[in-house]
Amino acid sequence: MISAQKTIAWQLLDNLSTPNGFLASTLDEDNYKRIWSRDSMVCGMAALITKAPKHLEAFKNSLLTLAENQSEEGIIPSNVDPRNGKVSYGSLVGRIDANTWFILGACLYFKHTGDETTWNRIKSNVLKTRSYLVNLEFNNKGWLYTPLSGNWADEYPVHGYTLYDNLLRMIGEKALADLGYDRGFDVDRKSLINFWPEAKNSDLAHHKAGFEDALNKGVQNFAAFVLPGLYDLRFDAGGNALALLYWDLSEAQKEALRVGVSGFKQETGACLIPAFWPVINKDSYDWNMLKTNYSYSFKNHPGDFHNGGVWPVWMGLFTLGLAAQGESELVSEIIGAFEQELLTKSDWAYQEYYNPISKTLGGKTQMGYSASGVIFMQEALRMIQAKERTTVFH
Repeated sequence: MISAQKTIAWQLLDNLSTPNGFLASTLDEDNYKRIWSRDSMVCGMAALITKAPKHLEAFKNSLLTLAENQSEEGIIPSNVDPRNGKVSYGSLVGRIDANTWFILGACLYFKHTGDETTWNRIKSNVLKTRSYLVNLEFNNKGWLYTPLSGNWADEYPVHGYTLYDNLLRMIGEKALADLGYDRGFDVDRKSLINFWPEAKNSDLAHHKAGFEDALNKGVQNFAAFVLPGLYDLRFDAGGNALALLYWDLSEAQKEALRVGVSGFKQETGACLIPAFWPVINKDSYDWNMLKTNYSYSFKNHPGDFHNGGVWPVWMGLFTLGLAAQGESELVSEIIGAFEQELLTKSDWAYQEYYNPISKTLGGKTQMGYSASGVIFMQEALRMIQAKERTTVFH
């Protein structure tokens, strides 16, 4: 069934392609008709799969638009409005992933297309943003520190040394090194050991008390973020997807993830991958950090939006990571659930997310994020059928 979505997903990327880059959505609502750094770079990753000339041109144009509007300090815009030239670097706080996605997108675009003309135009911007990110470590120890609301989950309490933001940076640094711009950046072992705590590595803990507390709770997936005194072990689909794409997991880690996915199925009735899990409710310790953190209206009811919502983009990226790990059966089961739960709905229109509790679609429609997620899932299926392990992120 998902194969039948190929034409529709590709056409949506066509519709979002403009001379300034990929728009987030065809809807002219809530700033979606802008060039967003993270949305356009995610669409760019999908373009590297489709290889459609129109998609690759929009990817290139997205990079140029973002580079042209870089701040003097090296900050890449969160979004640019091509109609009036208005530039935003973030509303309540800056967006860390605007920068990390830009570096990664620029490197992979050049690596996969060989477009030296574009690379030569944006190379200095890439290196300037790379230098800017060093300042966001605060302690020169290699990890980025993300403020509350500082990445895509801008209405959800994820912050500190986040898995998602740091993996994006690490993958970007690997891509830069592959292009000959290696600066000796290496936090791989530190990150792997601390984001998935194991007793045998406790002597390498970033924060010993927090590390021991995580071991006592039990670890089934990569931690969403690390704070002084706390290793937050909630499941973060985007961060865990990037980890699957970057590291070779042990058999024990793979089995733990299988158990975790089985747990999602038992709790919601379908083998779907929520953006974050478990959901935050009024009895949760961080409810007070969630209940008033919104821009237009409160969206994070249990199962909605960031709070347990199933986002096709992270579903797709997660299955792509599983395919890279050789987890064929799990890829097929997850995509089968996506087909059954979302694609059979009469109102399916590439919405942002699906509530696995109420079984309803939510958010804006015609999202490039969601079209990209479907393309990632299609690629994951192709990979397991062809027994391939390399993705566009490599």
